[in-house]
Amino acid sequence: MRRRYDIDDVNEGIAWVAAFFTVIFYIPKIAPFINVLQGMINFEDTPGFNITICYINCFFWFIYGDMLFSDQMRYGYMVACIICLISMGIYLIFEIRKYFVDSILNFLILTSASWGLYRYLTADFDDDALLGKICIVSSILVYLFTIYNIYKVVKQKNYNLIHIYNTIIHLLGSLCWCTYGIIDKDYYIATPYGIGVILCLIEIIIYKKYKRKYPSIEKNINLINTIGIENIGNEENKKEETTIKIGDDIQGKIKEKPVKIVNKLE
Repeated sequence: MRRRYDIDDVNEGIAWVAAFFTVIFYIPKIAPFINVLQGMINFEDTPGFNITICYINCFFWFIYGDMLFSDQMRYGYMVACIICLISMGIYLIFEIRKYFVDSILNFLILTSASWGLYRYLTADFDDDALLGKICIVSSILVYLFTIYNIYKVVKQKNYNLIHIYNTIIHLLGSLCWCTYGIIDKDYYIATPYGIGVILCLIEIIIYKKYKRKYPSIEKNINLINTIGIENIGNEENKKEETTIKIGDDIQGKIKEKPVKIVNKLE
């Protein structure tokens, strides 16, 4: 006799799929820091503040999942926290290489403080509604980076700033978590991930639009930003290419980077 699956069984399966996409989404975030160790990119090009905010967000979702006895959310975000911690450890070492001991101490303080907060919240804290609101706020802080990236893409007409495969994974994960929250009637989960679905769709639409409009832009693996502009001049300038330098604001530091401008006559 075939087993009949109810809505709770289906929702549990959706949550496991969401946890899988969560882990897959965070794995590539460690790549820039590994590249720093290998000397492939400069330390200043690593998203240190970004990964810190991501860690805080994952940490609170991990606690929230633990309070709800959700193995999917607990294990998915536990792995994400570990990935973020490894990345942050590498970042701290390179941030203050002249003070190696200080960087190790900062990392230990961060991990021990996280563990202490986790033990306190799980032992004496039972207000899951308050923690759910904190998770919403931490998710919105992460989404601010996405909104800023969308702004840069629109301003520079550079679709290469959007990592499309990672965005698709983020979309699928957010969609699964949002569905899980709606079925479970937990709107502390459904609300932030619903926002994530909307932002991912915006990124995909913008990516498709600019890739179709500026097909001559090619991704440069040497961290050279490439932007496309419309040529309102004459026909003979159609294929002209020029290299200039612009200021790229990374973590409050202005750096000069070569930029390839492709003139395109519509």
